Amino acid sequence: MWKRRTCAILLIFGLSPLAWSDAPKTLVPPTPAKPIADAETTALPTPLPAERFQGRVREAYKVAGEIPDIFAGLHCYCGCDKSDGHRYLLDCFADDHGAGCNICVNEALDAHALFMTGTPPDEIRTFIDKKYGSGH
Repeated sequence: MWKRRTCAILLIFGLSPLAWSDAPKTLVPPTPAKPIADAETTALPTPLPAERFQGRVREAYKVAGEIPDIFAGLHCYCGCDKSDGHRYLLDCFADDHGAGCNICVNEALDAHALFMTGTPPDEIRTFIDKKYGSGH
């Protein structure tokens, strides 16, 4: 009998916190994480081989291949963002656009020269924006 009484008391005290708790909360499903972009949209474009070109154009294509992450942080001021859909200077060298555009070549060579002196990327961007973006 006492075992029964002890079990009943334990049962009552064991369940009483459940009786005092709030009503069950509605579970909200977690917000789904942003989908991982496929590698095709996140990878930087590859510049064309510099060997296809000559002179300063060859040098511009060569340096675009050496520091693509720097070029991907620079705006091109020749207007190719509107005419060709280019997102940044690197796009100019992923096709043959850069071969026929002095602005692209000059921006590329200026950016590389600054990079070679140890100038940080944000300062390279500021320089390019001030020098080439003056009328835009």
